[in-house]
Amino acid sequence: MANIIQILSAIPLLFTAWLFLSRARRYKRRMRELEQSSTEKPKALAISLVGTNITGQVRQFLAERSLKMDIESYYKATGVTQDNIQPLLHDILKLKRKLTDEGVTEVHLFLACPLVFSTAVGAILDNWVPVKVYHLNRETGKYEMWTSLHKGFVPGLEVSILKEIIEEEPI
Repeated sequence: MANIIQILSAIPLLFTAWLFLSRARRYKRRMRELEQSSTEKPKALAISLVGTNITGQVRQFLAERSLKMDIESYYKATGVTQDNIQPLLHDILKLKRKLTDEGVTEVHLFLACPLVFSTAVGAILDNWVPVKVYHLNRETGKYEMWTSLHKGFVPGLEVSILKEIIEEEPI
């Protein structure tokens, strides 16, 4: 009897593992599709706040991928502290306004900054134009697209799940 129970208890585990693997594959496929697609007026945004300017690395990455777009660079050698984080975030808001005025339809975001600042930048740029977020893989030394911020939509999260969440929360 115990063997039968063990076998039956393995079924939900295997189903859950299959479900996670299939979602991971779908997410990777969606990221590849997003990385290869482009809108009519994309722009790269390189934010460097750790003492080194990453604009050259971004330019090289875009050339390797044959992505033709201008680069908007924001570089401060001083870095981010508790004292200067608010003025720096204000600068990012100004930069967002400038890009909006230019009619940018998509942003490729490259960051070299502390996690706290990158979280705030994500909040500022979310729910705007599609923002493709890149990460520097330290092992390969190359950038990789990891996710996209697009009008409150997270690729890979099913629409039906979003509907359930919205219906459960009172307005």
